[in-house]
Amino acid sequence: MIAVKSAGFVTTSMLASSRFLLLVVEMRAFTIAAIITVLAVPANAQMAGHSKGGSKLGQKSDEQTAVEQQKKKNEENAYKDALKKIPDQSVKEKDPWANIR
Repeated sequence: MIAVKSAGFVTTSMLASSRFLLLVVEMRAFTIAAIITVLAVPANAQMAGHSKGGSKLGQKSDEQTAVEQQKKKNEENAYKDALKKIPDQSVKEKDPWANIR
């Protein structure tokens, strides 16, 4: 079919190209909306506890901090006790290749 463009006539190929352009515009809009939705969902999920009146993100209650401080203190004491159990080694220099040379 030959496309003839004149002032008053609309050909089949012109209608097809306008439909194609409309489809392209609709797909771009849909793609942009999908990308925005995908990026917004994780942010919304992170703020779910905040919107329900829960504690603010990153902040801990006094009870939690006291428990963590006690746990840290216990771990530090256990580490120091473990260090005391390690026997002292002689300071003399050791050459692992001494017998091979």
